[in-house]
Amino acid sequence: MINSMFNALSGLVASAQKLQNSANNLANLKDLGLGINKATAGNKPESRLDVNATELSKVNISTEIVNQMAAQAAFTANAELAVIADETIGTILDIKS
Repeated sequence: MINSMFNALSGLVASAQKLQNSANNLANLKDLGLGINKATAGNKPESRLDVNATELSKVNISTEIVNQMAAQAAFTANAELAVIADETIGTILDIKS
């Protein structure tokens, strides 16, 4: 029983780390010249969005979004497993006493 709780908690940590890594990859796109927060209307070349900057990066936005969705589903499943393990341990302790 304790092993199932340990496995669920380990899965929660791994899922959270995957989500954090994916979020960091997406956040670092801004540093590659996308200028997401710097875009303004005008004729100045330095104020325009560089649409081709994502091609220079090794980060694929659609892949990162899929990774985030998978990490979220894994986190939810591991959280439910932790709840079930907790309820099972509680039931065993109630039966014993």
